Amino acid sequence: MLLDISLVTQTLVNLIENHVKSSPAGAGIASLKVSAEPRDKLTGQSTIGIYLYHVAEDAHFKNLPPPSADTPPVRYTPMGLNLYYQISAHSDTTGDPGVQKEQLLMGLTMKALRDYPVIDDSTVIAGNKIFPTDLQGTDNRFRVTLQPVLHNEAVNYWTAGTQPLRLAAYYQVSVVLLEPEKPTIRAGRVLKYGIFTFTRGAPRLDGSRSTISFTIPGEATVRAVEVQPAEAPVRNLATNTGGEVIFFGTDLAGDETALLIKNKRLAEAIEVGSEWGVTATDEQIFAVIQPTAGLANMLPGIYSAIAKVVTRRMGPDKKIRAFIKTSNEAPFIVTPRIDTISAPNAQGIVTVTGGVFQDAALPVESVEVFAGANSLPLKAGAALNAGEFEVVNATTLRFRYPIAGVHSGETVPFRLIINGAESAPNWVTAL
Repeated sequence: MLLDISLVTQTLVNLIENHVKSSPAGAGIASLKVSAEPRDKLTGQSTIGIYLYHVAEDAHFKNLPPPSADTPPVRYTPMGLNLYYQISAHSDTTGDPGVQKEQLLMGLTMKALRDYPVIDDSTVIAGNKIFPTDLQGTDNRFRVTLQPVLHNEAVNYWTAGTQPLRLAAYYQVSVVLLEPEKPTIRAGRVLKYGIFTFTRGAPRLDGSRSTISFTIPGEATVRAVEVQPAEAPVRNLATNTGGEVIFFGTDLAGDETALLIKNKRLAEAIEVGSEWGVTATDEQIFAVIQPTAGLANMLPGIYSAIAKVVTRRMGPDKKIRAFIKTSNEAPFIVTPRIDTISAPNAQGIVTVTGGVFQDAALPVESVEVFAGANSLPLKAGAALNAGEFEVVNATTLRFRYPIAGVHSGETVPFRLIINGAESAPNWVTAL
């Protein structure tokens, strides 16, 4: 590895100069000079030009793993470069003799680069080391390749309209590794090797589901409907009911399975496990939505869950290691919970209990109440007027009859929507 790429150019200069001088065809060439200048700057009776005109990063060296935990890691990995050279020849001699000498020099140069396609510290010509002094004793290794430039494209390498097309050949030198920074951090030495075999793949969630139960007015039978994605309220801790959700997929069981809960309100995913009653089989994860996840309240809205499966294995050092795999996200909906809906009192006020109807992170405008097809407005003043609703606290809201379009004694659906999540089916009877 190196930092001074001019050493690569000097290597090629040394190779061409020593090879041409030791060749029988080049022995009689007087005043031979090998220059790194471009074609229009060459002077002398017998001058070979080797001009570096382009540099590009080698794609195969872009993703080398860093040797340490230093940051940023790219500083500590070598940068692979491909160098592109234009080979040309010049003679001050005018007329055909000068042109013929240029062509002779080109032939000798191309043979030199063909005879030594790989140059390293062991390359020696006529007893002379080809590597410059600064490269000797290093592990650098350069490969020289003639580029297949088509004859009708060669003119693109010359400035059109200012000078005639000149004889030239084009070579790529690879790979030149730029020296990285020295690591300041090193990983510990490996004293024992361990092989861990897993027969299952990474966990995958295909979706979530839950069951909604309700009784239609006039019927005695409770109906149950399975919905996907899951829709469930938070658990009612007083009655220990509600909140059951099933996530289904593959490879969901391990030594420990947990769920990572995500929502736009949460700064990061929150892990829940036994406190949510999380249990798993290979194909299903069972959970019960609790009022909180970590320190966050579970408000109505749309959430997603990630399965986190932990597998433990004992290593050769007799210590247990935990291997953690996570799945994709699967959505589920936390709905408002309705525990009771009272009959209208003498003033026509209906009280609804459940949760969660009010929270510091829950804007009042995110709560919507419908009686039949009618959307009820939030109360505008201190008193609750007919056709309005109010949120009393986190577990109670009220609305008041009469409501336009709802006739006395009529039973209509009651819908509560918070953050886009709708409660299970319920009905109310007008006063």
